[in-house]
Amino acid sequence: MRVSHGFAASLLCFILPVLVHSQDTQQVCLGRGCYPATGNLLVGRENFLQASSTCGLYYPQRYCVVGDVSDIEKCFACDSRQPWSEANPDSHNITNIVTTFSKDRLRRWWQAENGQEEVSIQLDLNAEFHFTHLIITFKTFRPKSMFIERSFDFGKTWRKYRYFAEDCKKSFPEIPMGPVQSLENATICEEKYSNVLPASGGEVVFKVLPPHMKIDNPYSPEVQNLLKLTNLRVIFKELHTLGDDLLAQTREINEKYYYAIYDMVVRGSCSCYGHASECVPAEGEDSDLTDMVYSQCKCTHNTKGKNCEMCADFYNDRPWVPAIGKEIGECKKCECHDHATSCHFDPAVYHANGNVSGGVCDNCMHNTDGLNCEICKTHFYQDPSRDLRDPYVCHM
Repeated sequence: MRVSHGFAASLLCFILPVLVHSQDTQQVCLGRGCYPATGNLLVGRENFLQASSTCGLYYPQRYCVVGDVSDIEKCFACDSRQPWSEANPDSHNITNIVTTFSKDRLRRWWQAENGQEEVSIQLDLNAEFHFTHLIITFKTFRPKSMFIERSFDFGKTWRKYRYFAEDCKKSFPEIPMGPVQSLENATICEEKYSNVLPASGGEVVFKVLPPHMKIDNPYSPEVQNLLKLTNLRVIFKELHTLGDDLLAQTREINEKYYYAIYDMVVRGSCSCYGHASECVPAEGEDSDLTDMVYSQCKCTHNTKGKNCEMCADFYNDRPWVPAIGKEIGECKKCECHDHATSCHFDPAVYHANGNVSGGVCDNCMHNTDGLNCEICKTHFYQDPSRDLRDPYVCHM
């Protein structure tokens, strides 16, 4: 079959950038640790979000908007039975908080049910990520008190990140005030983001690593225990009520107070332990979303796994370690003299060899034996005229 010059040129234009990009990825990680770019972990993961309370999920609900005390109240209907659209602008589902930067940004928001004080928003990720900071922009008053917690074992255990309150001593008396003194005890309470004003557009900002602290080793256990993330939960505890008493349970009072969020940004990157500079779509992820932070690391340094968390097959001669700076901890190929197709790492062998080599070959073939398939089996003899890699080196 003849191929036209025009088609061949077009094909090269498609293939060459792919090859160059792949080479660039390897080059970026050559001789040093490398890290993927950060982005908003919510993009493309709207269906991974859930809220414990949303207005109008089962039937339309009336709510009222209040600003400061001089404002005139205005009341509207919330109907979240269908997703937001131009035809259904009164829908306030949790998926609305994923930032789009579109002209409709201020027309879309999530809103909880009236008068509900303890409300949670939860993000369940499909892989381990590195989480750097959180930004929540509120449509209503910011919560009077709230806290953030996370899991890095897919929800089996949870740890508190940060508490926020207008009055920390009153809302969370057992939690120390900031600033953070050490990464081991980084859970504090802040009062900066819980004021009653502004009535709309106020932010809550949380940075995982304190800006004032110098981080020498990004993969130390203390840092990893803060950055690693599989699940994130934001729990609102108290509403600002401008002097009204929610316990009165009157419709007029309840309709004025609720949580509402314009958008939430969960900033982070796929977690590759310094062994990848980019991530690619995993199974089930939309490959057409250019702003999505994909979860499958494109591993280098002879590593493999969703997070480059293990050595590649046949590269188990030393233990897997994260790459930090120029200490890349590249996984080393086992030496089996071409007589085995797999190997495993043995800590005892590694220690006995002075922490130089710990690979043990599996199921040596060609009548060979030994940790590295370097000797002949019992009753077989090595042919001195043949190379040790020769499949016929051992004979009876």
